[in-house]
Amino acid sequence: MLIIEITALENGAHRNQTGTFRTIPDGWAVVPAEIEIPDTFPFVDIEAEDGMVTSMTAGVVPEPEPEPVPEPAPTEAEQLRADVDFIAAMTGVTL
Repeated sequence: MLIIEITALENGAHRNQTGTFRTIPDGWAVVPAEIEIPDTFPFVDIEAEDGMVTSMTAGVVPEPEPEPVPEPAPTEAEQLRADVDFIAAMTGVTL
């Protein structure tokens, strides 16, 4: 059995669970087997009545977040300065 939270998340997706349930939590509805699940699931628009989904249509899948741009590796001079500063700090030498 598939159940779906009636209220969509901020990104438009609906939380959902598949399993055997004795009770359906408040705010959730059962998706009947005869309901066609769109390719955009869980990004769907649903209508529910009395704890049962009565219609499900395709929603809008948001564009993925771009990968963060990594910081450039330090130059050889920057790495050497960092090493010198570290050795100085560890040995108590003031530069």
